[in-house]
Amino acid sequence: MSTFSNARLFNVEKPKRPIKSIALIHKNMKPGGVEMLVVRMVKWLSTNGYKVTLFLFSNGGPLLRELESIEGVTIVVDEDASNPSVNLWLVTKMLSRRLEQKFDLVYSFGPMSFLLSYLLPASKRMSGVYNPNSYAQKGLHGTVKTLKLIDPNYYQKLLFMNPSVKEKTEQVIGEPLENAIFPLPLDFCAPTKTLGNFHSRRIISFGQLAEFRTYNYYMIEIMEKLIQIDPEFTYHIYGDGPGEDSLRQKINNSTARDHIFMHGKFTCDDKRRGLPNTFCFVGMGVSLIEAAGCGIPGITAKINDQLGLTEGFLHQLPPYESGESFSADSELYSVQAQIEQLLSSETRYHKVSKHDRAKANEFESNHVMEKFIKEAEVEKYAFRLH
Repeated sequence: MSTFSNARLFNVEKPKRPIKSIALIHKNMKPGGVEMLVVRMVKWLSTNGYKVTLFLFSNGGPLLRELESIEGVTIVVDEDASNPSVNLWLVTKMLSRRLEQKFDLVYSFGPMSFLLSYLLPASKRMSGVYNPNSYAQKGLHGTVKTLKLIDPNYYQKLLFMNPSVKEKTEQVIGEPLENAIFPLPLDFCAPTKTLGNFHSRRIISFGQLAEFRTYNYYMIEIMEKLIQIDPEFTYHIYGDGPGEDSLRQKINNSTARDHIFMHGKFTCDDKRRGLPNTFCFVGMGVSLIEAAGCGIPGITAKINDQLGLTEGFLHQLPPYESGESFSADSELYSVQAQIEQLLSSETRYHKVSKHDRAKANEFESNHVMEKFIKEAEVEKYAFRLH
């Protein structure tokens, strides 16, 4: 397969090289979205017969417990309580690997871990981008500059969580990127199990409580209107963060306060308990996809949106997107109107549930990880036209 770009380059794929040994590099295993991605990747790779070595360059973290007993996984970490930005002990360990056989693949999860990956011998090197500002943060300017010095073509080794992150990274780097999309691999309920319930009046949101996540705030006003339609409606907010106090104050001043419940910080077990018997989910990101993957209609939200607007249900978004931002040509709806649309008909409700579930399967672990391995096994090289 070949593709033509504005730089007048042909990208050609050589025959596949089987991947057997994989090194993953990240900062630590404190609870977070990328850290859960590391857990899912390690578990999937181990289950499917790959030899995995995980390097953590700034001590361990509680999520390490989920990985320590997995067969075929080596964890290299110095539990330095001082939490250094880069652990010199680990750097030495990584350098010592240069005397050993190359890893078939070294994969990193951010600019600093990408830079450190060049200490390891690798047949192929790739790095994921999970934040639109990963390569634009002021504190990382020196890291990115060093990356460019070591490997002027470093940006060709990037994979992106979704097209929006890719587009914003292109703007920062100033180069067109034809790189692959590598969405977060997620696990859902069994296909025969559905947690959405048309007859329930329970609406939920999972996520950090911050003022830029405005859906928690405008949902209070929407709830004031919904309880006029049906007083059985309740809204359940799972999460903690800097916006907790202001959100609680807004709830206390609302006429719907007896219908809104803040459940605080949540774990994976809290998600399992919180999802069943739910009318719909309002929010963004991983939690939105997980809810939709269990048959709960998901209404997507946008950061810093004061008007309660949405591109619609999860299945109405572009491929691999899960809210947070709107594309320039999006048709927008009110969140309240989408909730009322679900109320209008049980047939309509189940149709949305079915379409959202199919959309969520874009992120299903086996599907995503198999594509990831295929991308890693293909060696790409380019030559310029003359």
